[in-house]
Amino acid sequence: MIFYMLLSIFLYTLAIPVFILSASCMIFMSFIHIHIFYTSIKFFCRLILFSFGIFPRIKGSFPEEGVYIIMMNHSSFLDIFLFPLVPRKLWSGVTAIENFNYPILSALLRRLKAIPIERTDKRSAINSIRRAEKVLREGIHIGILPEGSRTITGKMSSLKKGGFHMAINTETPILPVGISGAFSIKPKNRWWMCPGPLTINIGEPISISEYHNLGVDGLLTRVEIQLKYLSGETNENK
Repeated sequence: MIFYMLLSIFLYTLAIPVFILSASCMIFMSFIHIHIFYTSIKFFCRLILFSFGIFPRIKGSFPEEGVYIIMMNHSSFLDIFLFPLVPRKLWSGVTAIENFNYPILSALLRRLKAIPIERTDKRSAINSIRRAEKVLREGIHIGILPEGSRTITGKMSSLKKGGFHMAINTETPILPVGISGAFSIKPKNRWWMCPGPLTINIGEPISISEYHNLGVDGLLTRVEIQLKYLSGETNENK
């Protein structure tokens, strides 16, 4: 444990300036060209992860065509750097309003046109989902972490319904993505890290043709099963 604590102090000391420099470069790129901006995000997120001693491996592939609601399990603060490695083309996301309290991160989220959500205010949350629906209709992928907050047990928390209403309202297929290994590297309730590899598992899209029969609750259950399987929580894929 002492080894990992000392290693973490070194890695945080390294990663913080790397993040500041990388985020500043990404913000600069956003003013040059939109596609250069999105391409640079993948590079700089890998650089930030590398500075933490983290080596992500992607299994599966993102669909080449179509617009998707990308739903991912939420097990670590690292997820904010892992998600950008998944989608093709343009994307945005729904993120906790607290993330807009950090100056550099806030500026980057605004360039991504990320949508803040107040998880404890139902009316505000509904308005955020409606804003996300408008973005989807513009042909831009939306990322959402349907648990709402990071797990503190390593097991997935209950999923919130907002993203599933959004999927049905906009008739947008959901793409489940499971992160395996991030919790053991850096859980919410531990300051020090155990750096190493982790896996991003991209699942198969859930077709909108299933939405009518499933309804909101059935769709939520379907995605929950997929995310638990893709994240390694269960070995059963239904």
